[in-house]
Amino acid sequence: MTIKCVYAIFSHVNPAQVLRLVAALRALSPQAHIVVHHDPAHEALDPARVRQAGGVLIPDPVPGEWGDWSQVLQHLHVMRWCVGNLEFDWFITLTGQSYPIGRLDELERFLASSPADAYLINFDAYDPAVWPRGEAAKRYHYRYFKLPKFRYWHRVPAIVRDRIPAAIRAFNRIQPVLRLFPYPKGLPTRLGILCPRRPFNGTDMKLGGGNQNTNYRRSAIEAILDHVDSHPAYCAYFRRTALPDEAFFATILRNSPALHIVDDSLRYIYWPGGHSASGGVMDLRHLPELEASSAYFALKFDQNASPELLDHIDHKLGLRPAD
Repeated sequence: MTIKCVYAIFSHVNPAQVLRLVAALRALSPQAHIVVHHDPAHEALDPARVRQAGGVLIPDPVPGEWGDWSQVLQHLHVMRWCVGNLEFDWFITLTGQSYPIGRLDELERFLASSPADAYLINFDAYDPAVWPRGEAAKRYHYRYFKLPKFRYWHRVPAIVRDRIPAAIRAFNRIQPVLRLFPYPKGLPTRLGILCPRRPFNGTDMKLGGGNQNTNYRRSAIEAILDHVDSHPAYCAYFRRTALPDEAFFATILRNSPALHIVDDSLRYIYWPGGHSASGGVMDLRHLPELEASSAYFALKFDQNASPELLDHIDHKLGLRPAD
């Protein structure tokens, strides 16, 4: 049995590495659809070069920001475009810093014979074995609003700046109604207001967690889009949560009884330690773990920081060296 896959790349930086990823996917899966959603707020990606590498640039891309509702919109935009324009069986999401580490013909045979509708990391969002206790409530029980960034923060004395995190923790601890949520990566702090009515009530719908390294059968894509179209209040609620993409899709799928969801992303992700905001960049020191992995993709790679690692993977997979 043969299947048709969509490899959907979501990128925002390093166009040269994105083109290298497109070319690698095309060489490893000649019949697949390869689409790229490149954030228009960053360095442009030439559509002609994407086509030359073997892919298609998604039109009307959505500007995004880490941990923001816009990241959900990006994925929904690409899903709708693919459903409306392509024939496919499976939809596989990749970041611009992902790269194949296994043979895609083997992945596609595996998916063709699988009874599952989706492979993605997913879990009960309130499980303290996965997220720290209170993390799900902090993210998804409040309606958040961005606070303006203070232009002269650099002029604030260091002794004052150093005490701000403790003051925020104390503010959040002494009352439950308002919450300050400092975002990483230099992004604006959010102010949250506790929302007593939520679309996930623990009976009709349970809150799930996950991430966006996913593999969806078309049936799962259609279930997501159907839920979005028929439950506008669900979208309106998540629009004001923190890091909505890490619960929005997983919650829909985990509460779809007709779907068979497997808790496995089929990827190797390097986490540098603790509850990091995002995965770390690998170099040649991580080669033993990559070679021992049974995953088909891994992340993160940076060809500027460690080109030798991608060259080694290309050689192992029989790919032509990058120009």
